[in-house]
Amino acid sequence: MSAPLGNDFAPCLNPATLSGLPLREFLAVAAGAGFPTVEVSIQQAQAHGIGPLRDLLQELGLTVAAASGSLPAGPVLPAPLLVDPDTYRACLQGLDGRLEAMAALGCTVATTVLNPRSPLDTIQARAVARERIAELADAAAGHGVRLAVEAVSVQGGLPADLDGPHLVAGTLPQLAELLHDTRAEGVGVLVDSFHWAAAGADPAHITGLGTGAITHVQIADAPADRAVSELTDAQRLFPGDGALNWTVFADALTQAGYAGPVSVELFNPDLRALPAGEIARLSHHAATRCWIPAEASR
Repeated sequence: MSAPLGNDFAPCLNPATLSGLPLREFLAVAAGAGFPTVEVSIQQAQAHGIGPLRDLLQELGLTVAAASGSLPAGPVLPAPLLVDPDTYRACLQGLDGRLEAMAALGCTVATTVLNPRSPLDTIQARAVARERIAELADAAAGHGVRLAVEAVSVQGGLPADLDGPHLVAGTLPQLAELLHDTRAEGVGVLVDSFHWAAAGADPAHITGLGTGAITHVQIADAPADRAVSELTDAQRLFPGDGALNWTVFADALTQAGYAGPVSVELFNPDLRALPAGEIARLSHHAATRCWIPAEASR
């Protein structure tokens, strides 16, 4: 099967790429750069007001592809799945309201991050993860929203609440196995190209997920001068500016039946220092052009 061109995947923008920008300004910059769809923090969306936000999205010609914050950590950031029990119970407060807000915005995907490692031993951590994923997926399904779980594959530079000495699931096959054992309806995989690269960039890790298993996709490139074991999220590059083989990645997504949005997500402090409009413009260009082999564009 041949790899699709960029217009087969809708370019999307993650707010982390323009870190610190107020929601209204982020949406205006994204629309101005040509993005048809965005990700949002549901906490920010609720603070803005769902009715006014829905009107603003319509005015700007934007849709919401995915929302983070099912488990919130403050006014913007999401919490990972394996927070301590007291924090988890606190995070569940207001969950139905957050999911209802997602549905009201026309957003059908709720993203969440699974800790790749944990202070808990592996067996216990995976048992807790399965229980929480099932609980969140069931709650989301009640609002017509599907849970998208992300596997984190980078080995270093992680915040303390994501890390620990014991493996949980750090690759797509490990995540797929855990989700299979969870046996929850309404849950799928969030594929992140940077984490895929950090796990070795094996297309079988994507195609092996099976048709329909991918719920959302985030994209960033990896530098050519770093071993996969040395990659950190701060090194993320615009898609097409690094070593990742985008034709292989796109073909694997297509074989797995994915044809949805691809969201540019950068944490690189040097790139984030650029003017917001330039970041958005470069992100849109990258998300639509990285799929085309260099020799084909000559």
